[in-house]
Amino acid sequence: MRALSLLCLLSSLILAACAIPYQTPEARGQIERDLSVNANDIINISETNFCALRYGDEALCHAKIGLGVLTRKGLVLTLYNSGHYHADLTLRPEDVLCGSTATSRVTPEPVNMFTREYAVVLLPLNEQGKWNGSMHEQMIDYLLKNGQPLLIGTAGKSSRLSDKDKIITGTIPGTKLPYMTELKYMEQLNPCPVPVGEGH
Repeated sequence: MRALSLLCLLSSLILAACAIPYQTPEARGQIERDLSVNANDIINISETNFCALRYGDEALCHAKIGLGVLTRKGLVLTLYNSGHYHADLTLRPEDVLCGSTATSRVTPEPVNMFTREYAVVLLPLNEQGKWNGSMHEQMIDYLLKNGQPLLIGTAGKSSRLSDKDKIITGTIPGTKLPYMTELKYMEQLNPCPVPVGEGH
């Protein structure tokens, strides 16, 4: 259920996304300068919707629209504003414990990567704003290159009903009467197998 709602959320963002320049020589040169990346280290670049979710927090992805700059030194998730590229988060293979997808490795859907502190949801897009299958595959191959597993379906379930409540406040529609209610919510968790030699 969470994967489906996440997919709907990210799909709606795709339709609203504005193209970020990255394909011209001028844009590539600026990406290299702004991110301090050597041209020879860049494997691929793609528009990418992404978010990071800390374990224990609500499992709700407020995706950022940016670029995935895949380099030999890490996947640099990058934002673009005021004509400049800014590194927002960098993922390296040594940071990643495992990955997951909802249905398969090759299905047009987000892929999740799990570190010790947080999960990162990735959805690479092509020039038409549609799922970028080749970049999706490259991200998986690169980030899981140390033999980490890619969990499929229920094996990668990464949320559960929290034992905590969240408080919602507001005003009753059509009145000035305030209200407050407590609701259960789905919290983010790490589904990766525990490495041999590490306790629970």
